Amino acid sequence: MWSIQYGPPKPKPFWGKQTSAVNFCEEDYIITRYVGEFINTLTSLFYVLYGYHGIRRCRRQNLGLFSPVNWTYWALVGVGLFSALYHASLKYHTQMGDEMSMHLATGTVFIQVFTFRKPAHEQRRNIVLIVVGLTAFVVYHCVTDEFVMHVVVFFGTSVTVSLKTSRIIKETIRDRAVRKRLHRLTTFATCNALIAWLIWNVDVHFCATLTRWKHALGMPWGILLELHGYWHLLTAISAYCFMAEIEFLTTSADGAASSFAWPAKLALGGLGEAKDSGGRNGKVGANGAATKED
Repeated sequence: MWSIQYGPPKPKPFWGKQTSAVNFCEEDYIITRYVGEFINTLTSLFYVLYGYHGIRRCRRQNLGLFSPVNWTYWALVGVGLFSALYHASLKYHTQMGDEMSMHLATGTVFIQVFTFRKPAHEQRRNIVLIVVGLTAFVVYHCVTDEFVMHVVVFFGTSVTVSLKTSRIIKETIRDRAVRKRLHRLTTFATCNALIAWLIWNVDVHFCATLTRWKHALGMPWGILLELHGYWHLLTAISAYCFMAEIEFLTTSADGAASSFAWPAKLALGGLGEAKDSGGRNGKVGANGAATKED
């Protein structure tokens, strides 16, 4: 099998010495002196692509560029950009930007699901609680640089989003066939996130073995063992599925569900009409508030 042997790191890295507290398994500056972890940087763009599609889709529906519906997609773009900067530069400040962007993205989703169908005063209260809670954690994390708590909080908020999404489906969708498709999308997104978490741990804890295998295979085949890249791909898919599904559930029906990106499109395509024709338990306004039908 044709391959190219792995060489030594490129001399004089453009970004200088690594200062990040966390460095993943991909060898630094193997491809070019301008990018620390080339594959991890490249795969970070999955977040950007999904976020861009969400923003572009909303623009086609005449929604403002920075409308609340777009907040989650802008946050997803931010995750991709900060992740790419971190993996390219391997600097402490870009690592903090990467980790905080993850919490910002989950925070925007939190605001959507915990203000849906709430009175205005409860919406304001929940937004304040979410913002204050996230801000307090961000300050704590930046001061202590405590990575375990970062992982625990991110995992906990992700599980909460999954559970809350399932509850919203149960409360708002009465058509069994529609509800089944939405639950399948939730399960798919959750499983993607769990598989990504497993792969992340393999990459962290079995790095020496993976590196030996990569060197034995050579390039380009060794790239297939850059497992952190799969974390980026799978979590981008998972995050987008939740964002698209929550948008579908919590905003006014517009019949444009088929314009979501893969794989959300497979589950949501054609459901806009079902939602318009009475698939919901109530009518939802543009601000996410709703009134239940008699």
